[in-house]
Amino acid sequence: MLLAAVATEAPSLTLATSLVVAGLILIAAEFFLPTMIIGLFGAAVSFAGIYLAAEAGWVTCLLYALGFLVVLGLEFVAFRRLLPATAAGRAMMNQTTNAGAAVPAAAGFAVYVGKTGKAVTVLAPSGTVEVDGALLEAYSLDGFVERAAAVVVVEAGAGRVSVRRAR
Repeated sequence: MLLAAVATEAPSLTLATSLVVAGLILIAAEFFLPTMIIGLFGAAVSFAGIYLAAEAGWVTCLLYALGFLVVLGLEFVAFRRLLPATAAGRAMMNQTTNAGAAVPAAAGFAVYVGKTGKAVTVLAPSGTVEVDGALLEAYSLDGFVERAAAVVVVEAGAGRVSVRRAR
């Protein structure tokens, strides 16, 4: 009698649902911990949950598979498109929204040739100088230059300027 009641009872989908959700969480963790192992394990766990859902019938299995694909797509959208637009996402990806942080071409530095500025950091022989209010990566042709020393830009290079001490 007890066996007949168990056999006619619908299978529990708690384990299947738990496995699919756990797999999706592991796949989401892959975006923060790029190891590839976590994502593959998460996919395997989710597929095991979808397989277990097949005990309840093919319609249930199809619904679990479609639900998995929809949530996976939403994860990709959230982590690849929306997260980088937030401050936390930019910090994780080491991105900045400051367009002035990009290294301009050598031609962009040509306007500074012949101008005087000051060393913001110690140039040993590389460092940062300020010329006309702009911070520039600089290479000292004189070798070591102290912080706050006056310098003259003598040439523009790719991504930096070359300077000499002002006399």
